Amino acid sequence: MGDDKKTILIIDDEVGLRNLLKFRLVSFGFDVLVAEDGYTGIDLAKSMKPNLIILDIMMPYFNGIEVCRKLKSDYATKDIPVVFLSVLAQKEDIEMGKQAGAEFFLTKPYDPEKLNFVIRMALNKQSGGE
Repeated sequence: MGDDKKTILIIDDEVGLRNLLKFRLVSFGFDVLVAEDGYTGIDLAKSMKPNLIILDIMMPYFNGIEVCRKLKSDYATKDIPVVFLSVLAQKEDIEMGKQAGAEFFLTKPYDPEKLNFVIRMALNKQSGGE
C-alpha cells in the first residue's frame, strides 16, 4: 500500500501558479508533470497517462473546456479524472466544466488543503470504480 506514487498533470499557462501548484503537490506526495498549454497537455496525458489532471480554463489556443472534451472523448485518456482550477467561478462556468466531463471544479485562489482533499477524493473514486 502506498508503494506507487500517483502522478498529477497540471495544465495551466500561468507559470507562477504552475510552479507553486507543483511545489504543493510534490509536498503532498505526488509526482507532477506540467504543461503550459492545451496541446502539450493533451500530448502529455496520452503519453504519460497521469492519474489525475488539474486544468485551467482560460488558456491560449484551446481553453480548458475544449481540452477536457478532447481528453474525455479519447479512449486513451477518457478515464483520467479532471479537476478544474480556475478564476472563473460563475455557475455557468462550473456547469460547462461538469458537462465537459470534469469530476471537480475549484476556484482560484484555492485552499491547498481543500485541493489535496479533492484530489484524493477523485483518485479514490477512480481506483474504486475499476
